[in-house]
Amino acid sequence: MRLLHVLRLLLDVMGALFLGLIAIAPVVFGVLPYEGLKRLGTIPFYGLLAAAFAVWAWLAARSLAARSARDPRTPGMTD
Repeated sequence: MRLLHVLRLLLDVMGALFLGLIAIAPVVFGVLPYEGLKRLGTIPFYGLLAAAFAVWAWLAARSLAARSARDPRTPGMTD
């Protein structure tokens, strides 16, 4: 179940990134989303992907830590 939760977080974060790019491209560049991605360029696009991955890793670690803290069956977490 934890793996499914982490995978869902990955899909949520990456989906939000792509929806944001699709929604912002017409506003910022005044063109279709495809043209906006072309104008954005390769390095900023992969930078945004890396940032989204970092956000996902942070959210997943925080979520898993909170779940293991609540789970009394987890060894080593009871003091």
